[in-house]
Amino acid sequence: MKKSNKYVFDIEVFPNYFCIVLKKLNDDKILIIDSDNFNRQKKLLFDIISKNVLISYAGHGFDDIVINNLLKYRNSNINRNKLNSEIKIIRNMPKNEYKNENHEFNSYDLAYEYNLNLGVKGFEFNCGDNIEEQDFANFNYVIKKNIYDKIVDKVIDYCLQDVLATEKMYNFIISEESNWDEKENLLNILTNGNYSNNMKLKRKIKYLNYNNDKLVTMLLDQNSDNSSQSKINYSKRMKMDDYDNYLQKKVYELTIKKDHLYEWLLENKIFYEKDKNIIKKIPKDLLLKSSFVKDVLNRYRISIVKRIKRVFAREGIEMVGASENDIFITNVTDELLSKIKNKINHQYQDIFLIRDIDKFLKNKSSILYKVNDKVKGINEYHYSKLIMPKNHKWISEILKLYFWEKQEIETAVRKVFSENPDIFFMYASVYEDIYACDENGKMEFESNKVLDKFRKYRLYFSKTGLYKVVIRKDEKYYEKYGFGDINSNLYKIKKVETNLKEFTNYDDIDLNSYIDYAQNYIQKYFINNTAL
Repeated sequence: MKKSNKYVFDIEVFPNYFCIVLKKLNDDKILIIDSDNFNRQKKLLFDIISKNVLISYAGHGFDDIVINNLLKYRNSNINRNKLNSEIKIIRNMPKNEYKNENHEFNSYDLAYEYNLNLGVKGFEFNCGDNIEEQDFANFNYVIKKNIYDKIVDKVIDYCLQDVLATEKMYNFIISEESNWDEKENLLNILTNGNYSNNMKLKRKIKYLNYNNDKLVTMLLDQNSDNSSQSKINYSKRMKMDDYDNYLQKKVYELTIKKDHLYEWLLENKIFYEKDKNIIKKIPKDLLLKSSFVKDVLNRYRISIVKRIKRVFAREGIEMVGASENDIFITNVTDELLSKIKNKINHQYQDIFLIRDIDKFLKNKSSILYKVNDKVKGINEYHYSKLIMPKNHKWISEILKLYFWEKQEIETAVRKVFSENPDIFFMYASVYEDIYACDENGKMEFESNKVLDKFRKYRLYFSKTGLYKVVIRKDEKYYEKYGFGDINSNLYKIKKVETNLKEFTNYDDIDLNSYIDYAQNYIQKYFINNTAL
């Protein structure tokens, strides 16, 4: 499988037209199949499907279903109207009805394989590419005869651009975090060492459409004693202490060691003794992050945290946060820390690694902290990977300068902007309306000048902005990007219609709005909850 040729593909569908664009990975070879040429080109399509790996973004949810339907006609012709009608039915089916993993071909879905939710446009945003979607037609409407050829050309080009973006995403992910070797290993375990790349497709498809997490689950389910899990002493809920959002106090990080978690899994009768040799063939990190194991581990972590919290409470130590394997504590002197270390190591057999945190910020469930020269963030402030949205990168940079370097907010904003202005752009997957406003920032709800819902935009706070993002609920309107009155003249939005390399209008970026936004953000989420 790893050695197979790979094709990136995408599908666009109208009520009276569909197209499939396939591109050989890192090659100029492109195949276009559509309503008009399907019967003539289908042999080429089926040759590619039967011999190669098809790569998509979120293809399991729709595109694969269409391909699977087309396979019915590998040996017969079909009327284009009937074919369009069948695809239209698939398109209109509720998602819970057309999700299907039993494809007749090797489909590699990037979103499914790597648990991604940012979409192709989100990835393009992070790369600085143009994400302005073509407003050439509505996919819900029949393409009219008088503009049919013109629209079809634009649809094919639009589909090709998504294919090129998916190809770019695949190459990036594979360079950072390829799962092909793991997949081959898991497939060999599942087939008792009989898996091979030249295995006939019909024998392979039982496993090929599963991501690695699903393959691990298949292995663990058949090699586990689920009844033993009830013997674990844990509670599903844990009440946290009240704590300040921003902490100037000394903070320490206690990390539950992965080696301990791994050994605990093997020692606590989760798996049958005779099958532990199989389990040990699964890479440790893959095992620990699998959904099958995560549920058990999370409940075990809660049990550990509850018990360790009682130890802290007796010594007056505050637990100020918890995230996966990490516990954050404060109100600890050197003497008390030494005492606690001895107690923990004695009682819990050296489960924890304890680290001194240099800088620490907490906002609700979000944490930003620094150990030596490395800054880490969770939840809202996690922006380190290109495949994750970066909407909050600029505000986290301001927080670091304001709290850690004691810079004024205005100074911090202008400094960050001078060093990296491109992080001030915001990615909007618009599920709220973006309404027009006048030059003073007053909302014009009756105006036809709105940015469309369910579209993707690169936005920024603009001196000449004509829009505001608001949420409408129960006939009331709320600011999406901002604080206070929606008719304030602050936080006017403008969209970027080019890639970042071509964007030149940096003078239009309204730093005063970003300064005001940052001031309100800090006031609301930190200052009001903390005695600085």
